[in-house]
Amino acid sequence: MRYQILRSPPTASTQREVATIFNGSPKPAYLYENLCLVPRAYAAGGAQLSQGIAATLRHLADPAFDATGEVFLSPDSPGAPTASSPGSAGTVEIADYRPNEVTLNARLSRAGYVTLLDRFDSGWHATIDNQEVRVFRVNQLFRAVYCRKGEHVVRFYYQQAGLQAGSILSLATLAGLAVAYATGLGNKGPAARRNT
Repeated sequence: MRYQILRSPPTASTQREVATIFNGSPKPAYLYENLCLVPRAYAAGGAQLSQGIAATLRHLADPAFDATGEVFLSPDSPGAPTASSPGSAGTVEIADYRPNEVTLNARLSRAGYVTLLDRFDSGWHATIDNQEVRVFRVNQLFRAVYCRKGEHVVRFYYQQAGLQAGSILSLATLAGLAVAYATGLGNKGPAARRNT
């Protein structure tokens, strides 16, 4: 969160007092700005392959780590493009946000990882300018896609594994039942048995 209302000064030096809030009680509250805010979506120009969970967490906890300029790709990302020049690769705006679909508008001055600070799950898929691309797990928890320089529309959408196969199987079963009913195989009630 960018702003917090607190009754007493925070213990972290990463928050700046913005205003005093009088709320009718004898002791006022204070509005603080979080100076370490990381936007929900951003474009990181640097990327490297993680050397394991502990190593990634050490990097993320380091105060010198540029949280919006570099990402750590999970070890199960062989072949993922890496970049050796950390820093912002451009701007990213959330155009549409729904539980199962997120659309981002990205404007990159160089290639980088468009990162969304939402939980990674193998059911999440993505397109860049309507072309299917791979979703990478970054910084141990989040999801990102590799984008080239330029303006792009990035769309993340959730599709549960097996949903398509299950839908096809259900439709095939319904079609089979419809054929059986239409041909009279399903019409073997008492009246049909009396005629035999």
